Amino acid sequence: MKQIKEIAKILTQIDDADLMNAFLEDLLTPQEMEELCKRWKLITLLDDGVSQREIAKKLKVSIGTVSRGSRGYQYGNGGFKKILNKIKNSDIITE
Repeated sequence: MKQIKEIAKILTQIDDADLMNAFLEDLLTPQEMEELCKRWKLITLLDDGVSQREIAKKLKVSIGTVSRGSRGYQYGNGGFKKILNKIKNSDIITE
């Protein structure tokens, strides 16, 4: 999708956390923000080796939701794993 590439380009050019936060809050509904945060937490828990059942319980989501996230983590385009590696190697500060 052309719009995804445009949004991705915009996001890569934002180097201020407050501006990024404001942009995301304007772009997404509160429910979308919550789902985005939950999806990212799901991915980080998978990366930490937490079982799918434990993730479902902890995040209060269905096993199907965790399974879909797991497929993206394992068989997607590699973006999740690349970003997680950058975080682990301190190229990205998450605090």
